[in-house]
Amino acid sequence: MNSKWGKMIEFKNIFLKYDEKVIFNDFSTRIKRNEKVLLNAPSGAGKSTLLKMIVGFARPNQGKVFVNSKQVDSLNIDEIRSDIAYLPQSITFPEMQVNEFIQTVLDYKSNKGIKYQQYEILKLFHDLQLSDKILTSNTETLSGGERQRVGIVLMQLLKRKIFLLDELTSALNQELKELVKEYFLSLDKTVIVVSHDKCWNDSRIKELEW
Repeated sequence: MNSKWGKMIEFKNIFLKYDEKVIFNDFSTRIKRNEKVLLNAPSGAGKSTLLKMIVGFARPNQGKVFVNSKQVDSLNIDEIRSDIAYLPQSITFPEMQVNEFIQTVLDYKSNKGIKYQQYEILKLFHDLQLSDKILTSNTETLSGGERQRVGIVLMQLLKRKIFLLDELTSALNQELKELVKEYFLSLDKTVIVVSHDKCWNDSRIKELEW
């Protein structure tokens, strides 16, 4: 294996303060390629902020973040984001048919080189227990759990190496929570999860505490 893939993500000496509250003080950790990691800390401890630092949506006051040995900064951010699929806690879709929305995302300039077949979408829908009829439904009619799973379909179609999941299973019942967890555990991807769902407390998932 190429050595550059051994260490996928690194936080190095991170210091972050909001107003007068210190969120991170000299925080450092490494996440390996294909590791499955649960960020485990109390509410307000900066779990979602760590995800945002990886994609450059948040910046530490001091310290550095690296993805594939490249520092997350204005020079590298486009290349870094091309390896990452990020699903935030609140998923907002424009009002249109689901299949049109999927095509719109895949037509973005940054995604132009991605090739896929219709059967891939249908297989992903079946894997995640989504009805084929949802493809021709309006996004406004989707439940919260359906939105979360359509988001997963998009993540897979984008063929990224790193998945960042922020409370992804919050709108799912227990059976679907387990289904989604097992689905991500089966992937050869680096997966970082922020969740209060107990299903993610699994011995196969590394818990990162601070």
